[in-house]
Amino acid sequence: MEKVAFETAPGPTVTPKSAIIAGGGIGGLAAGIALEQAGWQVSVFEQAAEFKAIGAGLTIWPNAVKALYTLGLREDLEKMGVSEFAGGFFTEKGELLAKISYAGILERYGAPILAVHRADLLDALLNKLGKDRLRLGAKLLDFSQDEKGVTANFSNGETAQADVLIGADGIHSKVRKKLFGHKPLNYSGYTAWRGVAPTPKKPFEAGETWGKGRRFGLVPLNGEAVYWFATDNRPEGEPHDPAHRQEELLTLFDGWRFPVKELIATTPAANILRNDIFDLPPLDKWTVGRVTLLGDAAHAMTPNLGQGACQAIEDAVVLAGCLDQSAEVPLALEHYEELRRGRTTRITRQARQVGAVGQWRNPALVWLRKQLARLLLPRLQDRQLAPILNYEADRVAKTGVILNGPR
Repeated sequence: MEKVAFETAPGPTVTPKSAIIAGGGIGGLAAGIALEQAGWQVSVFEQAAEFKAIGAGLTIWPNAVKALYTLGLREDLEKMGVSEFAGGFFTEKGELLAKISYAGILERYGAPILAVHRADLLDALLNKLGKDRLRLGAKLLDFSQDEKGVTANFSNGETAQADVLIGADGIHSKVRKKLFGHKPLNYSGYTAWRGVAPTPKKPFEAGETWGKGRRFGLVPLNGEAVYWFATDNRPEGEPHDPAHRQEELLTLFDGWRFPVKELIATTPAANILRNDIFDLPPLDKWTVGRVTLLGDAAHAMTPNLGQGACQAIEDAVVLAGCLDQSAEVPLALEHYEELRRGRTTRITRQARQVGAVGQWRNPALVWLRKQLARLLLPRLQDRQLAPILNYEADRVAKTGVILNGPR
């Protein structure tokens, strides 16, 4: 029997939808990966002239680890992250207030807590996305939109057109200012220093140390290194000399428990970072038409719950899911905002409250904090963290329903 070959008329060509992402940080790169997985064409524009990771260490909590797994980064995270560590909360003299073990995190929340170097995470995200998707030296100057799309102009002379513009351009977001005008930031009342030091030769315990109006935290990283941070109550914008940061810190934390001074002393002085700590008052809206915000541009928060980068990663996965499931970009962006804005508002508020308690300097309040930490801290921490860590961005993206965590 003769076989007959039937020819079929080609179907209509479907042009992939396209996205412009302003900002090549953790949130912007994660959004690029998530959108490409959904079949979108992505261009990420970063104002820095070269892609060099600025920062120190980072804790990635299970809610964000699960989101990064959906982006295909499980193997990278297993290589770069330290997950098996325990610690606690201490007084400056080394008295243990509460022991915190992360041994049960994986079982309770479906993923570990990981300590990574920010540079390693950025490199993994960029390699996953593809370096050809990133435009460097491209600061967003202006943008406009109509019912058909968005046009954005950049400092490198490029003009880009796409179906959507995502403002992942940080706490001082140009996109946010264009959409909603100037939004003053909330100063926390304290400044912070950060660094990465070689691992001390003597055994030490990770965790946070609380003093009067100042704190010191430390977390082990891969590669025989320790990420540390320090805080102190200071006026906003206080003048300081970067050349004397190390000397100042050694004086501030003189007499504190091992290995506080040792970590400060062994960190290259030029690599010690200092930043006043701010958060962004909750916005009434993130979205206008085909333009929306993501990460710090939408909900910059203080670092006290370790959720700044984590929430940006969640944003990326949920946003891509909403855009993947709706043919109407403005409706998809509104849905994304509906799913995300309440949760990030609550976490921002919680982080600020935790930081305020940690910075108490009144002797009576410091004494009260010490007693409460001994009696209640492990239970309070678990109750506070559970709604945050149970969240599964991938499931929220697929169902369009908040299944876990605060709204």
